[in-house]
Amino acid sequence: MRSYIKKDLLTFWRDRKELITVLVLPILLVVVLNFAFSGLLGNDEETIDLHVAIVNQDDETEASAQLKEKLLHDASLAEQEAQDLVRRTSEVRPVQVLVDYFESDDLKEWVTVYELEEAEAVEKVEEGEIDGFVLIPDGFTVDSLYAAVTGESPATTLTFKREKETSDTSALYNIIHGFMDHLNYHFALETLSGATEVEVKLPEGGFEQEEAGQNFSLTQYFTITMAILFALFTAETVATKTGLEMRQQVFNRILIAHQNRLLFLVGKTVSTFCLAWLQIMLVFTLAHFILGVFPERTANFWLGLLGIVTSVSFAIAGLAAIFTTILLRMKKVEAANGLFMLVIILFGVVGGNFVPIYILPDWLQQIGEWTPNGLALVMFTDWIRFEQGTSLVGPSVLLIIFFVLCSIAGLAFYPKRGEAQ
Repeated sequence: MRSYIKKDLLTFWRDRKELITVLVLPILLVVVLNFAFSGLLGNDEETIDLHVAIVNQDDETEASAQLKEKLLHDASLAEQEAQDLVRRTSEVRPVQVLVDYFESDDLKEWVTVYELEEAEAVEKVEEGEIDGFVLIPDGFTVDSLYAAVTGESPATTLTFKREKETSDTSALYNIIHGFMDHLNYHFALETLSGATEVEVKLPEGGFEQEEAGQNFSLTQYFTITMAILFALFTAETVATKTGLEMRQQVFNRILIAHQNRLLFLVGKTVSTFCLAWLQIMLVFTLAHFILGVFPERTANFWLGLLGIVTSVSFAIAGLAAIFTTILLRMKKVEAANGLFMLVIILFGVVGGNFVPIYILPDWLQQIGEWTPNGLALVMFTDWIRFEQGTSLVGPSVLLIIFFVLCSIAGLAFYPKRGEAQ
């Protein structure tokens, strides 16, 4: 067994062109891509700076009188009942509540508010000075209070206008929409409870982080994807060397020497495991020292990283086993090499090695999560961010199962004496 593993490792070592491609090229790509896309997903937290204008066309000075008139005629209430409802809502100013919400401690750090006329607001939006503006139409206060005391849907609503859809405008829309939902919900509770006075409480604003964890940078993404991708190429490279050995009658000489033919396949599998493991760790180590990919990490992090690399290397070794079996059974080595390259390219695309997986359709993303490189990317990402060992158990088991299935398939279809092409 030792001689077979030594043979494959020496064959790989002597091909200096292939050696440079598999070991050096990923490092160069990581460095080049890191500088080319520097700052796109950097480690610094993005500063949120939203600018919104409030265009108030509503006249609140006559709101109480207009509300009373509306209650008398539209709701057909008695004079005394209408007067009581007006008194209950006399202190409520929906427009001022909105302004106070934007200027509250929760939002003032993120949102800058301007009070402008509509023409000026439109001009500033077109020039990009503000992200959008909230248009408060005439009659908004009266309609809001009328809806609050009668339980009907308001006839007048706020309008948020923007030049184009961006992450900033979406954030502003969600803030405004959340405020209106809170206001309507609060008014509904006041109506159901029959409170003698209506008091509006501001909703809690701000931005919250969904889960605590380390940042995942673009440099880390490039390092992981390049390491995994070229490790996949290692499986194809080791299998391709079988074609050269077939021309040199190596497989037939093994049979003539009455050696166990399965040792040839086992040697390919073990040597692929060793090469893939060394290749991934070399990329991670050099990228870390050159670019500082994994700063201030503990020994526990590196132990977990070694475990993931080992699981991934097993899966790639299984891939090499089935590649070797296929090549031994095919008449044209070039056709087999083309097939192997196609498989690796497909794995690279759906597994997120060529393009970020989130830009793919959902059905392709689901398929990609079942490829060995896709599982590896998920494992590395989760480990870098959270360092939770429990999250590695499931994907590691799947990678080992992939290795076992590929090995069984490779052994099942492995050519017997006289069947190798």
